[in-house]
Amino acid sequence: MKSEFEIAKVVKPRGLKGEMKVEFYSSDVARLSKLKHVKLRDTQYEVEKLTPEGQYGFVKLKGIDSIEAAEAMRGQLIFARREDLPSLSEDKFYIVDIIGLSVIVDGGVVGTISDVLQYGSADVYVVKSAQGSFSFPALKQVIKEIDVKGGKMVLDDVMFSRVVVYN
Repeated sequence: MKSEFEIAKVVKPRGLKGEMKVEFYSSDVARLSKLKHVKLRDTQYEVEKLTPEGQYGFVKLKGIDSIEAAEAMRGQLIFARREDLPSLSEDKFYIVDIIGLSVIVDGGVVGTISDVLQYGSADVYVVKSAQGSFSFPALKQVIKEIDVKGGKMVLDDVMFSRVVVYN
């Protein structure tokens, strides 16, 4: 499992004192508001203020104290360590942990998860296989088991055959 996650991207400076507008990559940005440290350009920064506003928000980092310093961060990715992020409930996973899992249907590996598409009703898992790609909704009726440490996702073969979409 990855120990560091890409959580946002700096969009532009905001104001004159180093605050930055950022685009968050989380479906629940509010859970990131308690972060104490983040990393940009291989440098660890203390978070002075993090204010989520929808998919965007504003971040003020210690040591970035001018519009020029904030402008220099434009387009940079913001990372957080796994141990600094809030823990998830047993049935929730970070997307980065889902990508790369082997997908098992009826006892055999049918491919590897290559992407997770987020829609309002349910996430959709995209799978790459030797025959091409296919996708299926992330529903409890379809997914029997997710074993991140074991690197696999086991699907119910009957439900899978009903919902799979071949691309």
